[in-house]
Amino acid sequence: MAYLIGIDVGTTNCKAAAYRADGSLQMIASRPTVTHYVDADKAEFDPDQIWQAVQEALREVVVELGGEPIAGIAVASMGAAGVLLDKNGRWIHRSIAWFDTRTQKKAQWWKDTFGSEKIYAISGFVPNPMAGITKVQWIKEKMPDNFKRVKHWVSMQDYIGFCLTGNAVVDYSVACRTMAVDLRNRCWNQDILFHAGISPDICSELKAAGSLVGTVHEAAARRTDISVGTPVFTGGLDYVCGALASGTIKSGHVLCAIGTSEQILMVVDEPITDPQHIDSNLTCVNYVVDDKYYVAGQVISSGCVLEWFSKQIAQVGYSVITEEAQTAPLGSEGVFLLPHFRGKYAPGADPQAKGAFFGLTTAHSRACLSRAVLEGLCFESVGIIEEMERITGQTVKSIHVVGGATKSPFWMQMKADILGKTVVCQDIPEVVTLGAAMLAGLGAGVYKDSADMVRQIDRKEVVYEPNMANHRQYRRLYEGIYKQLYGCVKELNHTIERYKRQEAE
Repeated sequence: MAYLIGIDVGTTNCKAAAYRADGSLQMIASRPTVTHYVDADKAEFDPDQIWQAVQEALREVVVELGGEPIAGIAVASMGAAGVLLDKNGRWIHRSIAWFDTRTQKKAQWWKDTFGSEKIYAISGFVPNPMAGITKVQWIKEKMPDNFKRVKHWVSMQDYIGFCLTGNAVVDYSVACRTMAVDLRNRCWNQDILFHAGISPDICSELKAAGSLVGTVHEAAARRTDISVGTPVFTGGLDYVCGALASGTIKSGHVLCAIGTSEQILMVVDEPITDPQHIDSNLTCVNYVVDDKYYVAGQVISSGCVLEWFSKQIAQVGYSVITEEAQTAPLGSEGVFLLPHFRGKYAPGADPQAKGAFFGLTTAHSRACLSRAVLEGLCFESVGIIEEMERITGQTVKSIHVVGGATKSPFWMQMKADILGKTVVCQDIPEVVTLGAAMLAGLGAGVYKDSADMVRQIDRKEVVYEPNMANHRQYRRLYEGIYKQLYGCVKELNHTIERYKRQEAE
């Protein structure tokens, strides 16, 4: 049987993996995603480096497969990291990272000139610096002459598809992160594009996930060792592909995908874009199967906070941090972490929010700080999930969790205890590449439909039930202390941001 290949263009790594139809991983290769930090608030990706990383990963996988046939390839990617290409396929500016907050003023401009409620009703997006269209506007403003040469505006998904096939095609789940897609009609919104001064002619063709992009052309075949003519299909947003791989396809299903950030989503049947929910900053956008939608929020700084603490503070590996955290008592002896290291996304957007430890004394050990990091990340997800329950009217009983965090039973039990809900961990080595490969299989006819896809994939699950005594203790800490922290420092953080800008001028 032919293999299915899933590509994951992620914030930390670019990966390519080969799977059988039952989801069994045959081979995976990874290359680091290089992030160029311009300053503390600006980060960019070099598209050439991204494409080079994907090429190398694909070659490594293909060599290992030894000439076995490939039924299809699909690309999953991070969102809102667009690439502007000229007629020769060359980029005119490095891709602005999705977490880059330099476009705060552009986001405010949308609120002031177009109206938050109007754009929310169309796109499911509350204007914020994460929206891909704000990144394009920033480049257009800074490089007006170069912008005139733009032939294609692509995301990372359709950039790799373009490099492989020469066609610019994007799926709805990635395209909607631009804030320029009409959710219900599944098309680029002309009013939004016109207001931004962006021609619809440069936008990629919109298609459902699992649709044909094209076939691998000769130049790409030489670079990747993929056979000419191999079909390439649309994948989806990275964590949404992870949700698909976990079997999250029915309305009310919830997934937490913990990586560089923690993406939290709930599948729903219809868009939830009532203006009364706009202050939550939860997006409601297109899912990857069955014409469904999902409500989403994120802890922007999740795995990256743990990485920062590991390298800069503790100077030990993750395993040591989680082991030491277990020696500290519940509540970390009164130490709390506010994990807004890259701003706060939901509930309520605040790009100027900062991270902080609270309650520190000289009596506290590294173990207390280690536990406080994990507890802070779990506390932050509580507010998002409770807001989802409020606006959807659905009570969440269990949550599927995927990502590297699932390898820590201590962390996962803590998450169940803090949430007071069952946590189901999927033993899937690489959920994003698997989800992309599944969509390639759907496009290639390996699977009949989404239900058949989920049915054929072999999964192992580890279930963590909440310790309700611990939950009650955590709930007191959450309500009595953690929920108050952000409000206590919000204005001070905004003052810090104004000071930084004044110093930079």
